[in-house]
Amino acid sequence: MVDERSPCPRGLLCPIITPLRSDNSLDTASLGNLLLRTRDIVNGFVLCDPVWGEGVRLPFPARRELVTVSLELIDGKVPVLVTVTGQSLEETIDFVETVASVVDRMAYPGDVFWADYPLIYHSNRDLPALYQQLSALTRQDWILGNHPDYVKSWKGPTRHRNIRTAVLKKIVKNPAVRGMIFIGSLKRSLNYQEAVRAREDYVFYDGSEAEFLKNPGTGGLMAGGSNLMPEQWLEIVHSSLNRYDIERQFHQHQQTIWQAGIMLSEFYRLYSDAPAYYMKKILHRLRLIEGDTCLEVPESIDPARDQLIDTWLTKYDIV
Repeated sequence: MVDERSPCPRGLLCPIITPLRSDNSLDTASLGNLLLRTRDIVNGFVLCDPVWGEGVRLPFPARRELVTVSLELIDGKVPVLVTVTGQSLEETIDFVETVASVVDRMAYPGDVFWADYPLIYHSNRDLPALYQQLSALTRQDWILGNHPDYVKSWKGPTRHRNIRTAVLKKIVKNPAVRGMIFIGSLKRSLNYQEAVRAREDYVFYDGSEAEFLKNPGTGGLMAGGSNLMPEQWLEIVHSSLNRYDIERQFHQHQQTIWQAGIMLSEFYRLYSDAPAYYMKKILHRLRLIEGDTCLEVPESIDPARDQLIDTWLTKYDIV
């Protein structure tokens, strides 16, 4: 039954970046540094995210090692969403079964969910049946991902870059599908919420930091900026999800949230056009990771970006 399932995390999810060495192998020391400095702050982690974690492009052994090392370090302290999306259905299933065996072998003490962006390797056609098939493979539940721009970048011109509302309405009849990381228009967001209104347990996570700052949702936020600034993002998310908390009545608290929002908005503009690429550069500059190797280098690199990053770091005294 749905009410017997582990509750989905709410609040701040950190899509951890994947630190890589120059040969594209996993830099486990840098990964450990990032996880341990954020583990006790965030409300959950997302591993192998297709954008922030470069998951679809990571070699299979690196993805498996990333999950194994991360779970050992997180140690059940917060829920974990493992992005299992592959370049094909077969690759996706293979990774699900591989990670499920790792979780079982470790007797992992925490909650693990599968995150999946199905339109990267599948069409809208027969998606409800697909999730009946996938949910039968393991005991972990599923969080869908809707990211039209990434689908376009991966598959090129395609008729449907979003999960269709009518299809979602059928998918959520499956109790193992528990939520969605959503990026898209406000109109589509409202249509999706209408489609799942019969599911009180269904959780929407905003996948866009900029949109959350303007119009926060009720489930939480996947914020890549929390790789560097987890405390500030947690404060913003906590305040947004607890709008009637008594602390919001105090002017000092409102002023603090307003200032944090300005800082994070400026931060977002530094990396939003190539999140993994620029976030790694920033983390490397601050010596939080050893290198800044990225599997996907943007076609156009702003020559002034390094100076803009230095200016922002100096302005807010970030060292």
